[in-house]
Parts: sequence; structure tokens; C-alpha cells
Amino acid sequence: MSNAIGSNIKKFTISGPKSGKSVDFSTKTSGIKYFEDIFDPSIHVDLGIQDALGQFNKVPVRSGNKVNLEIESQGSKLSLDLIISNIIGYNPQAKREVYGLIMETQSAFDNHTTRVFEKYKGKVSDSVAKILKDKLNITKVDIDESSNNYDFCGGYRRPLLACSWLAKKSIGLSTKDDTKGSAGFLFYQTQDGFHFKNIDKLFEEARSNKNIIKYQYKVDKNTLKGEENFLSLIGQPITSSSHNLLVQLTQGHYKTANWYYDIITKQPKFVEFSYQDSLGEMKTSNSQSLIPKGIDENYSRILLQTVDTGCLSNKGELNQTPSEQYYYQAQSTARYSSMMSQKLFTTVPLNLKLRAGMVIYLKLPEINKTRLDGPASGNYLISKLCHEFGGDSDKTGLELVRDSYKELK
Repeated sequence: MSNAIGSNIKKFTISGPKSGKSVDFSTKTSGIKYFEDIFDPSIHVDLGIQDALGQFNKVPVRSGNKVNLEIESQGSKLSLDLIISNIIGYNPQAKREVYGLIMETQSAFDNHTTRVFEKYKGKVSDSVAKILKDKLNITKVDIDESSNNYDFCGGYRRPLLACSWLAKKSIGLSTKDDTKGSAGFLFYQTQDGFHFKNIDKLFEEARSNKNIIKYQYKVDKNTLKGEENFLSLIGQPITSSSHNLLVQLTQGHYKTANWYYDIITKQPKFVEFSYQDSLGEMKTSNSQSLIPKGIDENYSRILLQTVDTGCLSNKGELNQTPSEQYYYQAQSTARYSSMMSQKLFTTVPLNLKLRAGMVIYLKLPEINKTRLDGPASGNYLISKLCHEFGGDSDKTGLELVRDSYKELK
């Protein structure tokens, strides 16, 4: 067993490609990085090895080998069954071998060896569950219900790509208007499994959750020492973007003209989506949204689309809900854009309870004042996460996003 600062590598074995015999590598690691991303349907693990016993060719270690990894920290455990997808930087030295392993879960490999070609009918969320079960044998899925039906043929897409494609077409349970509302889901994988989540529901649950995880930034404090600093940030968060108006105008964040052409009826349809009108239905991360005065008087983007009628019924009839494209097309574009409008990076002491897609609360100080809960504080969604084990310390890197500000008092 290898001891890293703040964590214990309880198990790290690599199985031989033919014998299947597990070989212990837990004392040979030189650093581990574990990644999650709300826009990536696969988790990834990068791991360095320094081996003085020459196991690389004895096991042998090859792409495709099975890996079992267990790490424990602060009472939480990261337990993964992985497969080596690539071996990088192999450097045989006089007294040791140095190389790196890149690993993914089994589903990432199965995704490349199967295709979705059948016809699916009914709610989008039900279709996602069926694809994962039938194509990848995955039954442990956290799925939020969608309100819209969509009949389609798989088009020989890979299963995970098909689910990501359907996430953009999914509408929450409240949207019933083509000129305002909120649409768009997230499909991603964490250490708990796969998630198909309604963005609005994530923020709504966070704002009503009194037990939400809260981190604070303590100026001139060493947060790597002492359990009392476990929920403190390591250093000042770095803001990478905050409402880039030119980008948001290009994306049609505030107002979008949607021009559709129905190839069946040969008729056009014009729908103008307004972000301002949608705020009453959209659930935001915080209470105060920012729309610069006058910027949404005219639309900044035109979306030209044919009406997606899905596929025909067995009797040759059209899908009964083709107009729902008018709902999700502009609404999902605006929802994704608003969610990513503010982005910052920060690092915290290693916390295996954190997940991509989780909403946390940051308490940041106000400039030149002793008040800790300043205007930059508020709810943030974890869009990317990296647990890093080994080196000077064990830590968790976070990319955080939010679509609105905390209301000033």
C-alpha cells in the first residue's frame, strides 16, 4: 500500500492480457490524475509509474489490460475498474522503467464497437435509458425526466454520442412555449455512473439545499494543514471569463431569430426567442441575472433549420410532435451559453465527495472589508474536476461556472 499525502492507495493492480493474473503496482505510482467533465460521457485517469522490477514486459503491461484502482481519503473512496487505452513516455533506464498509463472505463471501449440503428419512440429520457441498457449494458443511470417526445432512428451513431445528441433536444417539465422557456440537458459520467441531468433542476435543487457544500477563501492561510481548513480554497480563484458579450451575441444568448422550413408542408415558420422573457421559467444558479440594457432589443443570431419531424410511424404518418424543435433549438442554445457565462478555476484540498455536475457554494471576501461573503460569492456548478494524488499534496482542481450573480445586500 502506498501512502500519498491525504490519501491511501488501497489497491492498484494490472491484470495480464492472457493469464488474467493481477499484479500489484500500488508501490510504483508516481502521480495519479482523475478527470470528470459535464460535457464528456467518459471519465479518464492518467497515472505515472516508476518500476524497479521490470514488470512492464514481465506482466506484460499493454493497452487493453484491465486495471483495478482504489484510493481512500477522508473517509471517502474512489473505486474504479479501468482498461488501459494508451501507454506513453516509456523510458527504460538502468535501474528502473518510467512510463505513463491513460485509462478509461469499459463503456468508453464498448462505445466504439456498437452502433445505434433502431427506431426509438416516446420521451427522450426513456430513449436514453434504453440505449444505455441495450447497447452498453448499463442500468445504473441517474436520469431526469424530459417532457418532450421524439421519435427517431439511431443513424448508426455510437451510443454515448447518441445520448449527448439527445441531451440537446431534451426539454424540462415546465417549458410549453416556443418563444420562451428553458431546454437542454447534460449527459456525463462520474465515479457514480452515468447522468442525464436537467440543468434547471440542478440549480433549483442547489438553491433549496441547506446542506450544500460550502468553500471559503481564507487570505494568508495555509489550507493544506489542519482538518479545520478542509473546506477552504487553496489560493485565490482565477476568473477566466465573465459575460463575454461578443461571444454571447454570436451565440444568440439574449435574442435569437429561428427560421424553420417544413419540407413536408413546404411552409416556413419564424420564431423569435427571448432570454429576458425566459428568466421567469429558467432556474438560475443565483438570484440576480445580468442583461445589459438594450442589448436584447434586436436578435443577434439567425438559426436556419429544417423542421426535424423525426421518423415516420409504421403507417407512414408524421411524428405528432415536430413543433417541439421550435422549443429546444433556441432555448438549449441560450441555456448552455448562460450556464457557461462566468467561469473560474480554483483548487481545494482533495475531496472525493465532489462530482462534476454538483453545485457548491463559494464564500469569497469583499475587497477592503472583513466581510467574507462578498459579491463574488454564490452558487457555482462544477463543470470539470481533477483529483490529483501524489507530489507535494493531494488536491482537487475545479472549473466552476454560473449563469447569474448573488444578490447584493
